[in-house]
Amino acid sequence: MFLILGLLIVLAVLLILRPWERRECRWRQDARKLADGRVLFTCMACGAELALPKGRTPDTCLAGEQ
Repeated sequence: MFLILGLLIVLAVLLILRPWERRECRWRQDARKLADGRVLFTCMACGAELALPKGRTPDTCLAGEQ
């Protein structure tokens, strides 16, 4: 009885949290520089693109903002 109740609780928590829908951004630096010296970063998870000054890296996820 406790095993079934435990499995139902785990299933409910998984359905509420949905970890498979929350993929964090994985930023990759594009080797080409932009004309004004900025560097282009592309997210491999959501496809977002972000141009930042040289030496900076993206620190926020942009998934769902497009």
